[in-house]
Amino acid sequence: MSGRHAAPRRAEPRRPARRRAASRRTAPRPTRPWTPVVVALVGALGLVGGLGTQAYWNDVETVSGATITSGSLDLLVEGQQSYTWTALDLPNIAPGESTAKVLTLNNAGTTPFTVSITASATASVVALRDAMRVTVVPAGTVSQTSAVYPRAESCTGTASFGPAALTGSETTVLTESDVIDPWDSLTICVRLHLDLAADNSTKSSTYTPTFTITATQVAP
Repeated sequence: MSGRHAAPRRAEPRRPARRRAASRRTAPRPTRPWTPVVVALVGALGLVGGLGTQAYWNDVETVSGATITSGSLDLLVEGQQSYTWTALDLPNIAPGESTAKVLTLNNAGTTPFTVSITASATASVVALRDAMRVTVVPAGTVSQTSAVYPRAESCTGTASFGPAALTGSETTVLTESDVIDPWDSLTICVRLHLDLAADNSTKSSTYTPTFTITATQVAP
C-alpha cells in the first residue's frame, strides 16, 4: 500500500446567501372613467347610422288619375224647369164651386232633397182674393164629386195649409216635404174653393195663385 493519501479537499467558504429583494407591490391603477369611452362609442354609432341611412336605396312613384265629379240638384215641375199650371184653371167659377189638381215634383239630379213651398195670390179685385180658399196637401190625390154645376173637387190626405186665403205676400204652405230621392217624385194636391160668402164685387174678376217651390239638399 502506498503511503500517500489523497489530500483532503479544501472546503470552499460559503458565500453568504443573497437576500431576495422584497418584491415591490404595484399599487392598483385607478380605474378610468367610462363616460368618455361611451360617448365616443355612441358618437361612432351615430356616425355609422347616419352613413348607413344615406346609403339606403329608395324609390318614389306617383299615383295620379283619380277624378272627383260633383253631383247635381235638379228640381223639375211636371218634368220642366219652368211650368205654367194651366190645369188648375176653372173658368166661370161661382160661389160654392171648387177645383183641385195635382202637381208632380221630380228629382232629376243625383242628390236627395226636400221641398218647401210658399204661395201668394193676385186678383183683379181684393174681394175675390179674400174669398178664395186654398188647400195644399202633400202626396194628396184628387177626388171629384161633380164635373157639372156645382163643380166640386177636393184633395184627399192631410193638408199642410188651409183652407185659407192667400195674400199678396209670400205665405208658407209647406214647411218641409218628405225626402225625394234621385229620379223619384212627390205629388202636391192644391184645391181652390170660392167661398159661398163671395159678394157681387167678385163677379167677372180674375184670380192667379203663384207657388214658389224650393228644393234643399238633405243634410248628410
